Amino acid sequence: MKIRLFDLPSSSPLKAFAFIAAMAFAIAFVPSVHADDELAYRRQFQALEPSDIDGHMNLAKWCREQKAWELLEKQCNYVLRLDADHAMATVYLELAKSYLGNNGTNTPASTDPQASNNGVPRKRGEPIRELTNDEIRILRRHELLLNQPERVPVEFKNKVLDRFWNYLALRENLVPKDRAGFNRLRPAVRKAQFILSKVEEWERASTEEEPYDDEFSADIIIEDDPAIFREFKSPKVSGVILNSCATARCHGGRDAGEFVLYNERIMNDKLHYANYMALNEYEKDGERLVNRDDPPSSLILIFGQPKTTGPDTAHPTPVGVVFNSPQNPKYRNLLAWLVSLGVTQPDYGFTLADPLPTNKGSRP
Repeated sequence: MKIRLFDLPSSSPLKAFAFIAAMAFAIAFVPSVHADDELAYRRQFQALEPSDIDGHMNLAKWCREQKAWELLEKQCNYVLRLDADHAMATVYLELAKSYLGNNGTNTPASTDPQASNNGVPRKRGEPIRELTNDEIRILRRHELLLNQPERVPVEFKNKVLDRFWNYLALRENLVPKDRAGFNRLRPAVRKAQFILSKVEEWERASTEEEPYDDEFSADIIIEDDPAIFREFKSPKVSGVILNSCATARCHGGRDAGEFVLYNERIMNDKLHYANYMALNEYEKDGERLVNRDDPPSSLILIFGQPKTTGPDTAHPTPVGVVFNSPQNPKYRNLLAWLVSLGVTQPDYGFTLADPLPTNKGSRP
């Protein structure tokens, strides 16, 4: 027999919201999430099947009983991803927001460069926006390794192979029989790497007198994660970040302040890539979380070693030790990923605060 939450008439949303108002009236203070609550929450969450809505609602009830409002908000959002019309999850979510002071216009807006889903400045602790499919495709294309083997499916749109070859032949005085070698490139990603490497070469050689306008890259669709992002999403990289930086008491909860990361039970591509953008864009006093020019100077490594930080690189708030030394396996795995990034920061054409215009990821 399943334990049921207290009943509210599903046919009377007014009564549900009246209940919320009555509960909000009794608020005296907002308790923060305690470490013990978060640990207990995680254990219960991991014991549940991802699609068990009743079980997840029982966990939401537990969060309410503990007055763990941040966890309650997070849990209700999870249930609403499974069932967008779940009445009780909606009730509990509004209740959590009322305790957190996150549902009115009195909460001051942050000057955070990260943006919400509608592109306006976020409130402190508000989730960053998810990336669109077009934005994810752009990131995949820009971070595809061009000088190492890749194993990803590729789609070529708008006859880009023919258009590219015609341009290449004209520019480099090639003859039709030269195309045979290009056609033999297998798998298809090797053709993509060849085209994109040529585009990079032509862009570097571009001048005001002889400009180059890239007409090919947008029609190369990388349909899955290249090596950079497969590694980023792995336990060696995202696993370390989510379990240290993105907890409810750090950058994954309401107290995250201006820098926020997603840390959900089910991390889809839009969330993973949003986290990557947040990490890649963050800068503090001229120092970057992800430093492509000097990977060991990346704040994501330095902040994890609070005993070795100086006044200019200390984490703004006290944090625990993630890496006890540069020989720590977690440190070395994260450093290896940072080193694998290209030295030059690509221009993606969008940021978290300035989304890509709709349907601009590639030509139709």
